[in-house]
Amino acid sequence: MVTDYLSEVYVSMSRNRLRIALTGFSIAWGIFMLIVLLGAGNGLLHGIMKSFGSQATNKVSIYSGWTSISYEGLPQYREISLLPEDVEFLSQYFSDKVSDNLPCIETSTRMSYGQEYVNNSVLGVTTGFIRTIGYKILAGRDINEIDQRERRKVLLITDKTSELLFGDTLRHLGVRVNLNGLSFQVVGYYKSDRSDSSDDVFAPLSTIGTVFKPDGHYSQVKLIVRNLETKEANEKFNEDLQLAMARHRRFDPKDKQALWIWNSYEDYLQTQTIFSGLRMFIWIIGLATLIAGVTGISNIMLITVRERTHEFGIRKALGARPRQIVSLVIIESIAITLLFGYVGMFCGIGLTQLVDYILTMQGDMSATNGNRDMSVFVNPTVDMGIVMAATVVMVVAGVIAGYVPAKRAVSIKPVEALAAQ
Repeated sequence: MVTDYLSEVYVSMSRNRLRIALTGFSIAWGIFMLIVLLGAGNGLLHGIMKSFGSQATNKVSIYSGWTSISYEGLPQYREISLLPEDVEFLSQYFSDKVSDNLPCIETSTRMSYGQEYVNNSVLGVTTGFIRTIGYKILAGRDINEIDQRERRKVLLITDKTSELLFGDTLRHLGVRVNLNGLSFQVVGYYKSDRSDSSDDVFAPLSTIGTVFKPDGHYSQVKLIVRNLETKEANEKFNEDLQLAMARHRRFDPKDKQALWIWNSYEDYLQTQTIFSGLRMFIWIIGLATLIAGVTGISNIMLITVRERTHEFGIRKALGARPRQIVSLVIIESIAITLLFGYVGMFCGIGLTQLVDYILTMQGDMSATNGNRDMSVFVNPTVDMGIVMAATVVMVVAGVIAGYVPAKRAVSIKPVEALAAQ
């Protein structure tokens, strides 16, 4: 029975190649465009996420400022610098929320090698600072505890800085450069995935503090916080942090100029909102394309059944049951939908994989040449579960599109069906 059905389907499809081609193109195009649109959307989302890098979302940065309000007899325009005792105070006061603190000293310097020089910001940081903010060590090593304890004059730089100083992108480990008249040794190279990152130079906090900022003031302090998973919790922490520092350093708690507080979780939430809106937009466009494909299948199947009404009348006159005729149409519809659905699926997946391969090769070439990968399009692929679900939707739509008009056609009397043109 099944063999007979398949044989008849094959004969029917062979006789109506143009109709099959039109129907199949509608199906394949719907699946293909859905995959391409979703792949393009995913590539854009991945690119945006990469531009933010792997920086932690649970990071609160504090920057020194100047008071704009007089307080308790103290004058206006006082500098509120960040001191080591402030860091210790915050770690103890927020011991249940602060898991680590990362002080930093920043200064502008001229770094030279022979006749070449560059102007950079040098950041004195603690061990683990570089990895925490989302940078990767490409060669050499990170700043360690021995560097801090012995105040070693060591540096981490980028490939771009190396090219400017040394004339190439080779990672010159161990070479010594001049930093404002002092000899420092390059011990590592780092890279950032963030598109907004600069080519800062990193050195031990103790060294930079001793050489360039002997007053012991920090430029900023980053607090790694925990148990803050909502917008409200982060806003409450910001308020508590402002109030605690105001009491500790004696400035008006309402004075937002005294200290600058930036909570990365707020930007993270805003980014997620943008991502959600973009994903929704992509899905709306993709589903609209899929619906257009379903509509195309319905229209073509309706025309197909109408053209075969005369044939159905002959089959009924020869004794065929309505169920057999309807089954024949449904099997033909499933066969066409599956065949061309998979054609569209493979073409769509093949295109996204090809684009992903080209982008990966370009990224590898950029990394080899020492350039930062600035791609806004990363990994434009689609989950296979979504692809299979879309194909199933097309198959179901094809079954319904064939069943409804076929059921209506076989309900016509054989005499009327034979008279149909």
